[in-house]
Amino acid sequence: MLSKDGKALWDMAPGAIYRLMRGGALREITLTGPDDETDDIGDGIEATALIDNVEMIPGFWKQGGYSILSRKLIEGMGLTRGENYFEFPYDWRRSNRVSARKLAASVQAWLAAWKEKSGNSEAKVVFVVHSMGGLVARHYIECLGGWSTTRTLISFGTPYRGSGNALGFLCNGFAWKIGPLQAFDGTEALRSFDSVYQLLPVYPFVDAGDAEMNRVSELDLPNLDRQRALRARAFHDEILQAQEINAKADGYAPYARPIVGIEQPTFQSATFHDGALSLLTSYKGQDDKGDATVPRVSAIPIEVGQEAAVYIANTHSALQSDDTSDAQIRGILTEPAIDLRKFRAGPGQLGRVGLHVDDAYAAGRPFTIGATSTQYVQRIKASIVRLDSPGENIGISLWPSEGMYKKDVTLPSGLYRVETQHEDLSPASDIFLVVDEH
Repeated sequence: MLSKDGKALWDMAPGAIYRLMRGGALREITLTGPDDETDDIGDGIEATALIDNVEMIPGFWKQGGYSILSRKLIEGMGLTRGENYFEFPYDWRRSNRVSARKLAASVQAWLAAWKEKSGNSEAKVVFVVHSMGGLVARHYIECLGGWSTTRTLISFGTPYRGSGNALGFLCNGFAWKIGPLQAFDGTEALRSFDSVYQLLPVYPFVDAGDAEMNRVSELDLPNLDRQRALRARAFHDEILQAQEINAKADGYAPYARPIVGIEQPTFQSATFHDGALSLLTSYKGQDDKGDATVPRVSAIPIEVGQEAAVYIANTHSALQSDDTSDAQIRGILTEPAIDLRKFRAGPGQLGRVGLHVDDAYAAGRPFTIGATSTQYVQRIKASIVRLDSPGENIGISLWPSEGMYKKDVTLPSGLYRVETQHEDLSPASDIFLVVDEH
């Protein structure tokens, strides 16, 4: 909910709906200049609460609200509001970097208070996010150090790779005409929001008649500020680059559990010919669908495999309120309480590991240590030992990815041995050489 001087501008209260549909509220929330990403732009508008129930701007925005999800979390998980359950409303017009900084300050205070109250000094944060809220959380987790205190990020329909709808609104405008609401046009407002630019697709999305598909930021498209598009792409690149660095840090563990909407017709690409942009519900002739707003392929973080995803055959506005959503959340959050080792091999029946290691690699370049296992484990712990000179024993974890367990590493030149260490698996080891290329 966005409010100013105690008056709701973006809400489902009857007065707010009327102002919204007549265009007055959209004029009030339009940003009048570039978003310089300062915390306070001085327009008096603030995010005061989450939307409780249904909100809708026909043709642009449909949102099932969060009261159902809130009730499911509090009652289903035995949470207490203000102690171990908090809601984070944010000004969704602004750059997601601004919202991420505010999230960081809030999370630090909430977590510190909970650690003191619960006596659990190892407590971490679970994020349950919808749509663009996942981009806010991702920037906090990867770019602002939040990964060290994050246990899980459960996202409903987050456009990690962007949404074609945003491109359509920016290029072709947004107007809605039906009945008495003949003059409703939100184009100016939407084009003023950096957040909408940060929802642009980041993968090759537009067929402009070239041999390959083009990224949005590579083309001069109608009504699209290319410099803002480039800055928006930099926002996503910043997250990816930070994630690659963080993934090599001690204690970093995969945290993303995307819940993905499927089976709905969704814009997945576009054509640009004769100065006109047209959105398509397919990509190079293949229709992978999505949640009607976010393509299926966009709702999974780039570094995360599809095996981490959960799928719900519903629309973007309804994912977080779907009848199965609370079961999905409870299932994910209660995983650590179930020790699957009790239901696997009996005494003396250890699983076997197959190592996939080449004989030699180039120094200073990332390469992959791979392994397979005859029985499922959440991860395979291993160590890398320098053999040709005294060196550090490097502990690593191989995580499931594309049918194997994998870990990317970068090492200086030398002779190494990798050894697996898991109580349910027979140990395996192999040696390899890392050499300078020159």
